[in-house]
Amino acid sequence: MDGQNFENENNVTVDTTATEVSSAAETVQETPVTEQPVNNYQDYTANVQPQAAATAPVQQPENKETNVLAIVSLVLGILSIVLGCCTGWIGALFGIGGIICAVFANKQGKTGLAKAGLICSIIGIVLGIIITILAAVFSVAFMSELANYY
Repeated sequence: MDGQNFENENNVTVDTTATEVSSAAETVQETPVTEQPVNNYQDYTANVQPQAAATAPVQQPENKETNVLAIVSLVLGILSIVLGCCTGWIGALFGIGGIICAVFANKQGKTGLAKAGLICSIIGIVLGIIITILAAVFSVAFMSELANYY
């Protein structure tokens, strides 16, 4: 390669025979072109460096199995409230079943569903007893009133 000239990627002529490097073109300092914001909105994220994602350890949720007895006690408790208001003693029977399921569910492990089922069952039993007593009192009063007409 004696006596050959070539240009490198910076447009600098390099003479392989000479020890000096001459510049074919003056170095041009590039200035970043600033664009005008569109619709009067400024992009404040242009100079923000991307940040590495935080490497916090991901916690796995505990694998708690749902207690079936707790769900059954809650369902029976709700049914005891509804049926206790409508029929009386049938609601009280469902409430007793709900209390039994809630007690067994609490023995397996304390859950909020079992507690809710226990509370609903107690309310259903109380409503069932009150409705049954009121129905008995009104039926006796109605029968005695009917006896006065005959």
